[in-house]
Amino acid sequence: MLTKIVKCSIPTDKKASFSYTQQHWAALAHVNGFIGQLGGWNVEDETDACILALWEDGTTYQEFMKHTHDSIFYKSKQDQTYTNLDVSTSDPSYFIGARYNYYRSSAIESRYLVRTEIEVDFYDKEDIYEMVKSLVNPSYRCLSHVVSPIEHSKLVIFSLYGSACPQKTINTFVHPNVLNASQYIYQLEKNWNVLSN
Repeated sequence: MLTKIVKCSIPTDKKASFSYTQQHWAALAHVNGFIGQLGGWNVEDETDACILALWEDGTTYQEFMKHTHDSIFYKSKQDQTYTNLDVSTSDPSYFIGARYNYYRSSAIESRYLVRTEIEVDFYDKEDIYEMVKSLVNPSYRCLSHVVSPIEHSKLVIFSLYGSACPQKTINTFVHPNVLNASQYIYQLEKNWNVLSN
């Protein structure tokens, strides 16, 4: 599975325009290899948006970028709604179920997305599961996780939550291989949610 992470800075007077143009990506539902996409606004910084898109593999994603991406992007004029755009991809990425074992169920029920960025000196699969488990706040309904190794020493873990806005867990997060960590909470925009047909 390939994960695409899009981080955007949007002026407050262009938030409505950005949100409207983001709905044009509903066309992804019909693209071969697309799994799903969701995103929303940082609860602590109203100019920060994050979008998470999942693809079956790098081949189908590259085909989309080559043949479909630009027509959606430029037709919507989304490039006129933000001041900064940072895109990264991770292939392979991992889906880890919590309450739900399938992304579709989690995406439909999710209200919040927690993005945790972790810098590590070493990790293996067992470390990932241990990290994910220790990041979950048991007081909130965690639905699932997407783990995206961006570089050899950096992991981004997306945790999906339903119902109430979760509190950050980064202050109590301890792991022997973690050098640095940061955490951001996003309230999801339901109109940005796209699932494959």
